[in-house]
Amino acid sequence: MTKDCTPSLQLNNSNSVVGQKDSDLQGYSARRLNFLANAVNATRYLEIGVETGSTFKDVSCSSKTGVDPCFLFDWETCNGTNGVKLLNTTSDLFFHDLDPGTVFDLIFIDGLHTFEQTYRDIIHAVSHSHARTIFLIDDTVPCDVFSTCRNQDQCLNLRASLYGPGDPRWHGDTYKILPLLSVFNPEYEVATIIDNGNPQTLLWRPQVESASADQQFRAMQAMWAIQNLAAADYLWFLDNLALYNPLSEQEALEKVLNTLIQC
Repeated sequence: MTKDCTPSLQLNNSNSVVGQKDSDLQGYSARRLNFLANAVNATRYLEIGVETGSTFKDVSCSSKTGVDPCFLFDWETCNGTNGVKLLNTTSDLFFHDLDPGTVFDLIFIDGLHTFEQTYRDIIHAVSHSHARTIFLIDDTVPCDVFSTCRNQDQCLNLRASLYGPGDPRWHGDTYKILPLLSVFNPEYEVATIIDNGNPQTLLWRPQVESASADQQFRAMQAMWAIQNLAAADYLWFLDNLALYNPLSEQEALEKVLNTLIQC
């Protein structure tokens, strides 16, 4: 099955997945989020991991909530204006204190680059979603073996020692959430955008039944990784690309809308 999707993620001479660097095609996250928000009339937006606010500021929703324990911009100036609510706290504390009745239409998760925290953020966010809520998850496709390091400094130092400095890409082991979602959250569908910016994974609950054969295939692929998470390394990722359902941006967005709108 990997032969079907490997050509979509072309490999360069260093055997790393080729995609645009983070410095290329700026604004890809906001572009994707705004397309979805407009298509499904999303008004309530949540962003976990705001950092500089570059994506948060450009998302067009009437109610926007952003969470980060260390904002890298003057967040207090815009907090509380024009439907903006920014919370200087961790995502765990945010969800702990959040009113159980609060729900969001569109959720962007770009927090810590570890699979445990990312998966925990997703599960918490699911409790504040509805049947048509769409999730966009960042950092699910490592660009090379170095970017899978859980420590950012280690990632950059190891890459620089071989290829020199200048490549800031780092994804951590966030990619490991896909087997977790496949096994423990089979009611959700995934599609991973692999072009026109940094790869990101869309997560949504389809309103039409997914083929049971597809669900069984995803579960079988993922089960080994669940039982051996420490061994699910970059080579495992390359060998199991089909689990991520890699698609072009247009194909992935259309796939979401085709199942949401026809309900």
